[in-house]
Amino acid sequence: AQVDGHRVRIPRELVRSLVATIPDEFDYHARNPERTVRVGGRNMIFGPAYGTPNLIDLDGVRRQATADDMRMLMKLHHVNPAIQYNGGYTLEPMDIPVPHRHLHMVEGSFLTTDKPIMGSPQSEFQARDCIEMARLVFGSERMDRDVVMTAIFNCNSPLVWDQTQLDAVRVYASENQALLMSPFVLYGASTPVHSLAATAQIIAEVLAGLAFTQIIRPGCRAVMGVAPMGVYMKSGSPTFGSPEVSLIMYIFGQMARYYGIPWRTNGAKSGAKEDDLYAGYDSILKVYPAILGGCNLLTHCGGTIEGSLCISMGKLASDAQQILGFQTLLKGVSFEDMETALADLARIGPGGHFFDEDYTRAHMPFLDEVQDNERYETWVAGGSKSVGERGCAWCRNMLERYEDESPPLDDGVRDALREYVVRREVEIPGELV
Repeated sequence: AQVDGHRVRIPRELVRSLVATIPDEFDYHARNPERTVRVGGRNMIFGPAYGTPNLIDLDGVRRQATADDMRMLMKLHHVNPAIQYNGGYTLEPMDIPVPHRHLHMVEGSFLTTDKPIMGSPQSEFQARDCIEMARLVFGSERMDRDVVMTAIFNCNSPLVWDQTQLDAVRVYASENQALLMSPFVLYGASTPVHSLAATAQIIAEVLAGLAFTQIIRPGCRAVMGVAPMGVYMKSGSPTFGSPEVSLIMYIFGQMARYYGIPWRTNGAKSGAKEDDLYAGYDSILKVYPAILGGCNLLTHCGGTIEGSLCISMGKLASDAQQILGFQTLLKGVSFEDMETALADLARIGPGGHFFDEDYTRAHMPFLDEVQDNERYETWVAGGSKSVGERGCAWCRNMLERYEDESPPLDDGVRDALREYVVRREVEIPGELV
């Protein structure tokens, strides 16, 4: 490569030869083998929101998030059928010093869920702590072989991979854990205002990051990511659900398939301030293009509003229903049992109905558990509840369900994690930035 100060120009052939060693698919392992998922190919998995500092809680109060809130969302997503992996900063625990947050995040993830989890990418020492805590759960031999943790690494667009991120990349890559390399994109601010030109820039950025992972450890699992947002040109704040961003995701997905690398983007995000029409509008125009573009791993699928500054519990429930609907759509149609269904049609004949049929009861169509589809009078009689209120009720039901389905964790592992957190909180200065 040609190096001119801090600027590195990498020959096309070198980039292509390096990224060619990235596997096109891999298993993302969970504590519970039944929850292990496949990343890449024609597979798609969905994960929770990430790094949000505020919460509109189950009582409708907007406030800063705490470590208890973070663990509460981990519990909810453990039983949320729309979500296939868990953990990470489901909320930013604002009551814990920044240098210690990753310790509580990883410990909380292992204590509350047996789905696959995420680690912290924010510095070299945080990355090492996450790896060491995962090692307490899975063991060194298992971690050298299998992906048991992923982390998101953001390029500072345009064209900057900073030292802090690259130091953390070295840790995850050397330990053979999966890296989600993702330029953080504000279309029109950190990229040209041209969908193809912006995508060309993003592809260059992500390929440079992916190539770096393979220099550290050839064959380590990595994902080609993009975190695209628009810009509200009146103020510079991020926007979501824009047509230009949708086009970027379509093109990016095609390029990922061209290189044979799994790809990731972010999903149900919105600039809305409450659970209104535009909260749903923004989210669907982020999630649906990602699905149509063949995304393999979709992050931020759980309640994000205010441009990623807040999670609404009501919207989290609505997002879950929307994603479950999309997952049903993705299954497509099947010829299985078609003869049985047609036999019912022949027997019932003109003017009949199918409500009482055994096949109908055994194959109920998708039912949104948050939307109210009753008559207006019935809705009023039930208290005229808003979608946010119904969503919070759904979340409460999920948390009650968690109490019956919380996953076991070996007492020795639990104690080892707690001892590690206590020791590292003493060793790491709390005021470190």
